[in-house]
Amino acid sequence: MKLWVLTLMLFSCFCSTVLADDFWEQHAVGWHWYQDPRANQTPSAPMDPVQIMETWQRQVKYSLDQAILDPTPDNVRNYITLQNQISSQASQFAQTWQAVLLSYPQLDYSLKHPTNNVAKQIYLDQQQQDETTAIQQLAQHSGLFFFYRSTCPYCQRFAPIVKDFSQRYSITVVPITTDGIALPSFPASRIDQGQAAHFNVTEEPALFTVDPYTHQAVPVGYGLMTEDELRQRILHIAQNWQKSGVSP
Repeated sequence: MKLWVLTLMLFSCFCSTVLADDFWEQHAVGWHWYQDPRANQTPSAPMDPVQIMETWQRQVKYSLDQAILDPTPDNVRNYITLQNQISSQASQFAQTWQAVLLSYPQLDYSLKHPTNNVAKQIYLDQQQQDETTAIQQLAQHSGLFFFYRSTCPYCQRFAPIVKDFSQRYSITVVPITTDGIALPSFPASRIDQGQAAHFNVTEEPALFTVDPYTHQAVPVGYGLMTEDELRQRILHIAQNWQKSGVSP
């Protein structure tokens, strides 16, 4: 036998022995020599929902643009199909939303902020009553200082608004004329004797809430205000007083 044939035979036997030994030593495999290629695959991480939605939105926009630019039956059908899928998903979301609110009613925003007309009117009435109560509570320990000048057209227009507001909420008003002439809405006005300088009044009309016990003053505003603006500003002061527990 030629040398190269002998060498080839010995090499073949050696390889067979090594392979056989390796097969039996891999007892984890054993007779299960067939392995599913999927078993060695690393599970992929779940996709980011933001990325999924962005991909979906791009797909819908692409489909719409394609249908508009090339309105073939297939293009329009593809867009309608995507729209139907979106509507179906939105419907499922809405149904789940309602189911969650039934299980967790404390999450239902509409219970405290209703949207239907009947409940909304009740809510607004209650809100207005709460606001009125807050202003009336403020009126029990504070009054208004109203600085004006008789020749000021804004003062002339604002005076009856202040008077009506004070009568509606039973809040005391101390009207102070800076030029010594009273307006018709406040014929018994006081003449300024340094109060304007004490309150640092540089613009007229000027309105302050004042606590006669603590002598603490809070500016309500300068210039002409509507009755609704006046109410909101007084309400803001009253609510801050309620939160702090001390008068303004």
